[in-house]
Amino acid sequence: MNQNDTKGLSLRLIDAHCHVGWFADPAALAREAAGMGLGFLSVTVTPEEFRALDTVLAGEKNVALAAGLHPWWVRRAADADALCELLPDVRWVGEIGLDAAPRHAATWDAQLAAFNRVCARCAETSSAKTPKVLSIHAVRCAGTVLDVLEQTGAATRCRCVLHWFSGSSEELWRAARLGCLFSLGERSLATRRGREYARILPAECLLTETDLPEGKNSPATADDVIDSLNRALTGIATARNLTPAEVSTLVVRNATQLLS
Repeated sequence: MNQNDTKGLSLRLIDAHCHVGWFADPAALAREAAGMGLGFLSVTVTPEEFRALDTVLAGEKNVALAAGLHPWWVRRAADADALCELLPDVRWVGEIGLDAAPRHAATWDAQLAAFNRVCARCAETSSAKTPKVLSIHAVRCAGTVLDVLEQTGAATRCRCVLHWFSGSSEELWRAARLGCLFSLGERSLATRRGREYARILPAECLLTETDLPEGKNSPATADDVIDSLNRALTGIATARNLTPAEVSTLVVRNATQLLS
């Protein structure tokens, strides 16, 4: 998938949150996955990673490459400058967001300032015909993330996907009312809360993800991605009293519409 054309693809599985750039050979992984009918929304953690991968993955039609600034990589508000410069020319944005876990508390103010700037710029540069797609990290701060999406206009002008959502039930329904989608993986579905959210969310809000690999150059293959997605499909199917095939049809349709 390039930044302007995602049509004409025939995919049987779509990973809506994956770090393709962290595989040992991203281009080879993408080509292998294409032969298996597997597509990706591939997130990056810094603008520099995006720029490097944009060349490596050019022409790989099954990969939508997102320009990101992960909150773990934010140290000061100005860290958003490089991403904001890219935003007029990219459609997919992520991983962005906020993390209020204790080990990241020291950078909270910088995270919040950077996320505000990025969301405002996304809203300004999004198109009604092909709105930007945002893959969002929200740990222990879902309410604040939703505040920013609303206040900047990103909630209405962009398509927002909450990755591995772990907020409260109230925050879940607030996000759903705002039109957010939710990418669910096997690790989120291993929790009681994750399974309940998979059961009650509107069908049109559901996507699947892996968040693989677990770190840069961690051993992982296209088969690992497919196995993880199949476990997620089974988890969602069990929660909703459907078959995995029915869930697969549903989430691929949702992802295709999201990326088209």
